[in-house]
Amino acid sequence: MIELTARRRTWLALSASAAAMTLAHSAFAQDAAPIDENDFMLEEIVVTAEKREQALNDVPVAVSAYTSEQRDVVGITGIQDFVNFTPGMNYSGTDRVSLRGAGRNTFYVGNDPGVASYTDGFYSSSSSELFKSPLFIERTEILRGPQGTLYGRNAIGGAMNQVSRRPAHDFGGEVRVAVGNYDRTKVEGVVSIPLADNLRVKVGGSQDWQREGFIENIGGANEGAAFKRTYFEAQLEAELGDRTEVFLRYNRSNWDDSMGVGDRLANQVTPYDTTRMFQPIGGLVTNAQYGVTTPNPGVTDPYVQNTNRDGYGALRGNHVVIANVTYDLGFADLKWIGGFQQYNYQTGGDYDATNRTSAIFLPIAPTVPIFTDYTTDFDEHKRYYSNEINLTSNTDGPLSWIVGLYQYHEQYRQRIHLAAPQQAQLAAPCYFSPTAGCIAAPANPERNFVDGNAYLESDAYAVFGQATYEFNDQFALTAGLRYSLDQKTGTESQRLVMFSPAGAFGPALGGMFAFDVSTDLDPSTPGVQNSRTLDNEWDAVTGVVNLDWTPDPDTLVYGKYSRGYKSGGFLLGTLAPQPEADKETVNAYEVGLKKTFFRRLQLNGSAFFNDYKDLQLNLQQLNAAGTASANNFVNVDAEAYGLELEAMWQVSPALQLSASYGYLHTEITEGCCFYDPADPSALLPSARPSGGTAVTNNVLLVFQDLKGSKLYQSPENKFAFNANYTFDFTAGSLILSGTYTWTDSTIYQPFDNPAFEAEAYGTADFRALWNDGEDRYSVIAFVKNAFDEEAFTSTGSTNPTAVFASPNPGLTVGSTTYLRQTGVAITRGLVQPRTFGVELQYRF
Repeated sequence: MIELTARRRTWLALSASAAAMTLAHSAFAQDAAPIDENDFMLEEIVVTAEKREQALNDVPVAVSAYTSEQRDVVGITGIQDFVNFTPGMNYSGTDRVSLRGAGRNTFYVGNDPGVASYTDGFYSSSSSELFKSPLFIERTEILRGPQGTLYGRNAIGGAMNQVSRRPAHDFGGEVRVAVGNYDRTKVEGVVSIPLADNLRVKVGGSQDWQREGFIENIGGANEGAAFKRTYFEAQLEAELGDRTEVFLRYNRSNWDDSMGVGDRLANQVTPYDTTRMFQPIGGLVTNAQYGVTTPNPGVTDPYVQNTNRDGYGALRGNHVVIANVTYDLGFADLKWIGGFQQYNYQTGGDYDATNRTSAIFLPIAPTVPIFTDYTTDFDEHKRYYSNEINLTSNTDGPLSWIVGLYQYHEQYRQRIHLAAPQQAQLAAPCYFSPTAGCIAAPANPERNFVDGNAYLESDAYAVFGQATYEFNDQFALTAGLRYSLDQKTGTESQRLVMFSPAGAFGPALGGMFAFDVSTDLDPSTPGVQNSRTLDNEWDAVTGVVNLDWTPDPDTLVYGKYSRGYKSGGFLLGTLAPQPEADKETVNAYEVGLKKTFFRRLQLNGSAFFNDYKDLQLNLQQLNAAGTASANNFVNVDAEAYGLELEAMWQVSPALQLSASYGYLHTEITEGCCFYDPADPSALLPSARPSGGTAVTNNVLLVFQDLKGSKLYQSPENKFAFNANYTFDFTAGSLILSGTYTWTDSTIYQPFDNPAFEAEAYGTADFRALWNDGEDRYSVIAFVKNAFDEEAFTSTGSTNPTAVFASPNPGLTVGSTTYLRQTGVAITRGLVQPRTFGVELQYRF
């Protein structure tokens, strides 16, 4: 019997589907409505990528656009689907989007995303808008490459635009109900109400509730990756006279998830640490010799875990208010875009990743119970508002232009804490004095052993202008400039409390005390915690120069240079020795072609080269004294080049094919010297030792040169393909749709280390859509990840694990032998398993 690979199964299934479509079309041809062979043209998509309405193929920008109708046919229901179909786009397990290698690799306060997210023109520092259902979204645009003029702020990698479905001029609405496996139900609806000829409103909402989780939990806690999400929005649109248009939108959403940060399900897939008793913080790790005998089930099945505490991802108070006011001056449109957003997001769960709750007793302190039941909590509060005023030309001459002013203000508070709730001694810690012993420290009622706090205020200002001059019907030149100023002020503090009976102070004091080690340990200043304030500003001039050639109405060729910028920032909440990174810039070069054949075949392609200066990374570096490692915010230089292709072909009135491909090469060109947390002693053959060594907890750290390493979150190859076939009947139509997407292996730290690599994977989705003849009803049956492929979408690590290398158990330098460390506790983001269901849509 021949065993089929996952990819071959997928292609056989797609081929079988295509054959079934053809047979069914022949069988039901007698019922089909007559079709005019001259009518099957590709639908023109209008975008606002350059802040004015233009046909997609007339815009000299590498942009992928998805209408709500396309999303229903293809099955783009979440952020991972956008990633699968968009060349050069990636999304990690910590809510981080990247485009062409530019993004953000840390969740600490004080540094910005590399991809800007906009909703109805309002800048958002979160990607949460990409989670909204097609019922509420008219169109999603993903602009690739630095948007140095019109978008500016944090658009060094690109920008994502969400355009809402506006209120209709006539009374009407839509209701959608869906059910699926994992006990999932989804109910959503909208209604438009005209109040006058020039005034209309729209209200809508949804609830998406999956009661069973994707990850089985054998440790007593709830299943992982279940969720309940609610959403509500209200819109108002009006024309005030002949010249003024007003659009207002308010929405709020709440999440109650066990999914975790960024809509990801994740699990630890490496064995428990059974080689050491103490973590660097001082907490006892899981160790078989003290009664933990159940191995980590995630090693053999990543969709099974063993924890006694639930994971959670709770979004509260997520309020968004947006206003667009446009006034027609005749020669130009004057537009104001204002917005405000605030939210609280909290996520966390079981830090020790086991179900152990009972006490452990050590020989060194046989009467002191030690608990390895640890928790983690990440709590962020953010609010921000912005205002933009722009003036856009309205004339028909060869010159078109836009100028504008922009302002942004943000307040951001974050707390990260790790706790041992059962360890009573942590509640009343001491400062240690060699002469006085235990000096009472401030109470620690939550029994945290790590408590980091950060607060940030950011202000940004910009002035911009861009103009296009058409020399004739074939050639046009676009040039734009933007001046940006970013100001940031942040404060941070961190408290570390150690309980370690086998440590330096435990035996001397009977192993009964927890010690606050976050101070300078000076008994004359009890209660002083490590804290500081950081303050700086950065500015930049960015812009674009673009030459267009339109040899015929169906062809656009362009070549462009653009410069992008992301402000410098801080690593607040860590007390890093080097907490500040300089601003990040890129010089980007791109050539592109957009070509349509007979209005039935559309081909878009672009080739690019990006030269990054001072790319921001959060890495472990040698401290100033040269004696230990430090968590620092650093700058490195890098480059990225690639090729992106998108195609759509209306083969016949019934058959449509679409595909996308992206090739992305990234490389760090200058960056030294850092250590790899998964290979601290640089033992792997791929390691590049350079820059010295340090010792931490009797472990030798060997630092490496990153030159030649890939950028994180940048798969080299990506591919997506969709085929859909429409059967037309007198009573309606049936659309059968099949999709296959494939993503190359992806690294998630800039080290050439398999521990940080997610292997290549591919998934297949299938859909069937029935629409009645009056377009009142639709029924959609769907299956995602049809062949239930197990794969990883991201990877992360925690504390390294000491593994004694054989035959030499240590690494000797001079007269000292140190532990050799390989291995690390790996948590991987998981592809959602096979899901299926049915959705009913009713329009009135």
